[in-house]
Amino acid sequence: MEKISIVVISIFIFTLSFQSLALAKTLPQSKGGKKAITSQKTSTKGISVSPKLRSDRKALSIYFGNLQNAQSISYMLIYKTNGQEEGAGGSVNPAQENTATRELLFGTCSKNVCRYHANITNMRLEVTADLKSGKKLVKRYKIKI
Repeated sequence: MEKISIVVISIFIFTLSFQSLALAKTLPQSKGGKKAITSQKTSTKGISVSPKLRSDRKALSIYFGNLQNAQSISYMLIYKTNGQEEGAGGSVNPAQENTATRELLFGTCSKNVCRYHANITNMRLEVTADLKSGKKLVKRYKIKI
């Protein structure tokens, strides 16, 4: 009887933690013409990350805050367009700035002419921060367009 109780409690706790993780890391999507909230701020150990879709939905802006707690921060955006995987990435130097914003276009630009990707699916953002305490933080977001 004691073993059954432990198994039932473990399954319940696992289900609750899995549901909260899935909800916390997905950016909201616009439904039925209503204006959607398109950003979510995540703060971990003093590092804040807030991804937000641009109003025309052709780029993602990422705000980084409280960078004094980090040694380095890197980010990678990956998505599929017409069956082909595309992406963009970069880094932030916390030694030069305490806050930063980066804009990642869903496409390519050359000589002031931009070609945006269509039929974007499976978009995800990963932010990795090496903290001054020696810890490494990895935050992952699923982004729906």
